[in-house]
Amino acid sequence: MIACRLQAVIALCLLSLYLSPAVGYAAGSTMTLDDCIAVALRENRTIKNAYLDRVVQKYTLRMAEEKFIPTLTITPAITGTGTTRALGSSNAASAGTTTTTSAVTTNASEKLPTGATLTLNGSYGISSTEQSSPTRAYGWNASLTQPLLKGGGLDVNLASVRQARLTEQSNILSLKTTITATVTDVVSAYRSYVQAIKSLEITRQSLERSRELVATNRELIAAGRMAAIEIVQSEADLANREFSLLSAENQVDAARLALTKAIDIDKNSRISPSTESEIPPVPYSHEQAKRLAFENRPDYLQSLLNYENTKIQLMLAKNGTLWDLSLTGSYGEDYTRSAATGPVSSNGVWTAGLTLTIPFDNLYRASTERSAYIAADIALRKFENDLARQRENIEIEVQDALRNAEMNYRQIKLATLARTLSEKKVEIETEKLKAGRSTNFQLVSYQNDLVSAQNNELAAIITYLNALTTLESKLGIILERRGITLSERK
Repeated sequence: MIACRLQAVIALCLLSLYLSPAVGYAAGSTMTLDDCIAVALRENRTIKNAYLDRVVQKYTLRMAEEKFIPTLTITPAITGTGTTRALGSSNAASAGTTTTTSAVTTNASEKLPTGATLTLNGSYGISSTEQSSPTRAYGWNASLTQPLLKGGGLDVNLASVRQARLTEQSNILSLKTTITATVTDVVSAYRSYVQAIKSLEITRQSLERSRELVATNRELIAAGRMAAIEIVQSEADLANREFSLLSAENQVDAARLALTKAIDIDKNSRISPSTESEIPPVPYSHEQAKRLAFENRPDYLQSLLNYENTKIQLMLAKNGTLWDLSLTGSYGEDYTRSAATGPVSSNGVWTAGLTLTIPFDNLYRASTERSAYIAADIALRKFENDLARQRENIEIEVQDALRNAEMNYRQIKLATLARTLSEKKVEIETEKLKAGRSTNFQLVSYQNDLVSAQNNELAAIITYLNALTTLESKLGIILERRGITLSERK
């Protein structure tokens, strides 16, 4: 028995060497699930790309929010024009002249939140010839155009900014969805890796029991207490255990590769996982779960944002059906000086009025604007139906995930009880075989039952933990539960 225990210790040591982590990833120590998630958040290229997308998205938002910042344009220009004496002409009056004109114009405009456009223009120019003194002309003009119906009002003109901010919130939710998916993949792969390692340990233990049984059979045969032919059963079981060991070792490496892929690190990295020590009960009631889902699920919050955007589209479409009535006004002054010391002549001009554009053809036939309004109205009604259906589906998903988690938690207790009883069965049957009151067939059968019970208990624990993760995914709180916040990377 001491030799068997020594063999088991050696096997575990070899397993530890085989699963030792690579340098750079907790070398010489185990990596907890939180450690793997932290590495994934830092190294996963899908997450890196999502943060790169945020650079463009934030700049797009900035452009939309700067809609009402004034624009300024300065245009300097210099031109020269001239005339020459016509070919064959003898008229001295037709001698050539050259005119040089230099000018600078400025234009500043600003879009106001009410829909008004304020424009300020200024110009300064000098024109001169060889025969005359320079002439200077300069002036300025300010104009204002305010839509009163179509295109007017705070709601209409701030709509693009509101839509840009809704898009920004949607982009943040998309980032959260991407990170959540990556974290979920890492959690699932990590637990599959733990399950594969534990299953390998169970297989090694069953192999040791088979070897002990073969050794016991040989002792009984040597003592004349067992027929030599009966050892075939235990030797066949030993061969099956060795076969299962190869499969279990292969499964461990496959699970390790799947984990490195989920984390997005070097496939040759060796990770030594730690078992999750706590198996907490389901911490949510049905009402709590439903409330959390509606407060945190990215897909539902995304739908609410889209609903707000659909209402904005309807408002814009309705405004587009109005007549175009605009208030206009302007004032400007022009100045001219013909000589450097000559008098300055000035002229001021102002205008004010209302402009009404009535598309009469839209009064008696279908129009593009009316079609857009009808389409936007129908889209909003359909979206309300879809939103109600989504709420119902979320309630069903949450209830289903909650029920599965509670059922899986109860299965752990039953699986643990079954494993404990199977261990006692094997222990009792082993003693009975040594006393000659049992058979190899019966003991091998009980040993197989024990392996199944151990794997069932392991599977029940992993299944329950994954069910909790699935429930948290349905509630949209995976990141919050693990203390992960969305930070803006530089």
